[in-house]
Amino acid sequence: MNKDTSKGFTLIELLMVIAIIGILAGILIPTVGAVKKQANIAASKAQLSNYVTAITMFKGEYGYYPFSTSSTTDDSVNLSTDSLAFIKTLSGRDPSSTSNTKVAFGGNRKMVAFHSFGESEFYYDEATAVVSSTQLADRFNNTNITILIDSNGDGRLDVPGQSQVKAGVTAYALDNPSTTDEEEPDYYLNN
Repeated sequence: MNKDTSKGFTLIELLMVIAIIGILAGILIPTVGAVKKQANIAASKAQLSNYVTAITMFKGEYGYYPFSTSSTTDDSVNLSTDSLAFIKTLSGRDPSSTSNTKVAFGGNRKMVAFHSFGESEFYYDEATAVVSSTQLADRFNNTNITILIDSNGDGRLDVPGQSQVKAGVTAYALDNPSTTDEEEPDYYLNN
């Protein structure tokens, strides 16, 4: 009696295992991407919340909001164009100088550091592999961030595309129209 005792997998069994692994990967990979996107949104909202807290602390110290230009309308700060002034005002430092010296700017005459800006809050230029020291961005590297300030004191802010928000300060980020990156979602601090 000569029995074939070779052990191994048949071609069909191997193809079935590969097919099952492919199906599982097809299910898991988009899920991991969605979780990462939600984590970046949460981190970006926390970053905006820190900015709102710093502006509120500024008002507590000086009795008025920074970046407030009018008492009849609400004001906004767009960080894609006003990052350097925002950084100088809320940190009491000038990051554009070589020594990052203290500076009285934007009404922060005592040079109080209301917020310390970390490296993850700055724009990363992928072409040059350089982190900017003067341009803020969120976790998606999006610079189109707006801070709304209740300058007229009515306790309400009109957030574009959203309902009215009852707050002294709020923030939101919109997809940057100058990029084609589909990873930049719109998100709002107060929703």
